[in-house]
Amino acid sequence: MAAQPENRQDNPKTGPSGHLLILACSMRKRQTRSSTPAIHLYDGVNYRILRKALFERGWPPGLQIKILSAKYGLIDATTLVGPYDMRLDAHAANKLNKQTLLRLNRVPKPHSIFVNLGTDYLPAVNGLEEIFPDSTITFAPGPIGMKMSAMKRWLAGLTCGTATVRGYLKKQQSYLYFFPDWDDYIYEPFIPEDENLTVRKKTYAHEACSPRVPFDGILLSLSHLYSGKGALHHFASPGTARVNLRRKLRLPPHILLFGDCGAFSYANKSEPPFTPHQAAELYHKFHFDIGASVDHIPLPLITTRRTNGHKEKRILSKWTRYKRMYLTRNNAATFLSVSREKKYNFTPLGVIQGINAASYVARLHEYIDMGYEHIALGGLVPRSDDEILEILCAVRYALQLRTRQLTHNLWLHLFGILRPRLQPIFKELGVSSFDSASYFRKAWLRSDQNYLAPDGRRWYGTIRIPISSSNRMRQAATNNGLSQSELAEMERLCLEAIAACDSNPSADKQVIASIDRYGPLLERTSEDNHFSQKHALLLKDRPWENCRCPFCRSANMHVVVFRGAGRNKRRGLHNTWVFYHRILHGNALPTSSWENK
Repeated sequence: MAAQPENRQDNPKTGPSGHLLILACSMRKRQTRSSTPAIHLYDGVNYRILRKALFERGWPPGLQIKILSAKYGLIDATTLVGPYDMRLDAHAANKLNKQTLLRLNRVPKPHSIFVNLGTDYLPAVNGLEEIFPDSTITFAPGPIGMKMSAMKRWLAGLTCGTATVRGYLKKQQSYLYFFPDWDDYIYEPFIPEDENLTVRKKTYAHEACSPRVPFDGILLSLSHLYSGKGALHHFASPGTARVNLRRKLRLPPHILLFGDCGAFSYANKSEPPFTPHQAAELYHKFHFDIGASVDHIPLPLITTRRTNGHKEKRILSKWTRYKRMYLTRNNAATFLSVSREKKYNFTPLGVIQGINAASYVARLHEYIDMGYEHIALGGLVPRSDDEILEILCAVRYALQLRTRQLTHNLWLHLFGILRPRLQPIFKELGVSSFDSASYFRKAWLRSDQNYLAPDGRRWYGTIRIPISSSNRMRQAATNNGLSQSELAEMERLCLEAIAACDSNPSADKQVIASIDRYGPLLERTSEDNHFSQKHALLLKDRPWENCRCPFCRSANMHVVVFRGAGRNKRRGLHNTWVFYHRILHGNALPTSSWENK
């Protein structure tokens, strides 16, 4: 069982504040491979009611949730525990009473307490009234159904809400997804080949998907200004006059524009390319809704490119990593001060970088003291799932205490991570938003997981038809003793087979035969070049025919053809659409623990 950090003591002059929920553990538990937050492990009806309330309304400010466990005693909802099979009887609960009261005595005095314990568990909290004489204490009455209903009413009566974004017109959701955008537009209408490029319209994902846009906002990095690509590079530069980037991207009012500094792009530099003053001015100038403070990732290992083009890995010293962490903190303080002083029209978000869970929590307290209501955890991408959970649980535990006297909870963003296996836990721990391009990029990064089934439950590969005029295919032709005209003819047969199969499923054997002659010419490192079985399964299931996303409806079978940016981006946007509507806000289960890092 992972220990929680020490409580940050409140001013003793203040009266009781916040709320305390005491729950019994449940016999029904989720099967997990490793330790998981207690609120996620237990899966009885009371926990499902509790999690539903948190999903729908967010984590109420100042709500502490304590769980009476048969194995661990009184623990916090954020405590990392593993599965077990034990039950507490009245005799064992009596023996736990002293230990339980000692732990409760360290809890900051709450304004109200709700106790949802069965008869056997109640002896463990005998004497609760003496510890909290100034708190309103409610014991759930009757059998389990009545207890559940009473807890539901109590939760509904708590003040709830999360810090909002200035000018955000869409009804505030408790969990938002931001799509990292690199000017990822497509051309409409879809045409299999590009001979009529001039008659088509440049269309952004939010336009192609309207009104069911598969994200709540887009994330753009200021680093695009120097990258040679991306929306900021195309529409603006550091020296240009004020540019309404929202208007350039044709963003509707309900899609947020979120800016960060792109810290991974300069992780091998000694200093960020922006000062807090410059970043704040740029966010204001380009009409961002949210702007992140200037951070510098304290990675243990960084990759640099030498003059001869070779990459070299370098270990950062402990001193350098701590220097980056404190630089990030100082930048956040300056950034917030400048944003307020200049009265810039964006919501400032403070980015925390840490070395371990304790340092993330320490910085969290400092950022709250600065006045931040919107906070992001950075530097999580290279960390393991277990490390991320440890950090997030420690941060949520601290937030429960620090928001006791607030009317709303802090906005908590996770930078760059999706982690399908952890998604339900992120929501349960009150994460407000996250960003990731994982599902979009999977469209072309792996040969066996490029197209996500419309129900979000399985992945398919693609039918690869490389462009014959590309340098790689020209070299492949030379290596295989083929002329360019012979290579082009093989490509033509593949495309004709696709066109025939799109309208006639019985032509699938023709597709497989033509693809198996052409595709393997493009050798792939560490991959089997024979995909007949995968092609046969894809053509048998024809999943694109059951998809309602605009990309499958317009491209039909071509959405599963790996060939050029037009098709690949459509497939990536299809994956994003399924992820958002079927997995994130639907009933589909996470499909894989894979995530591009």
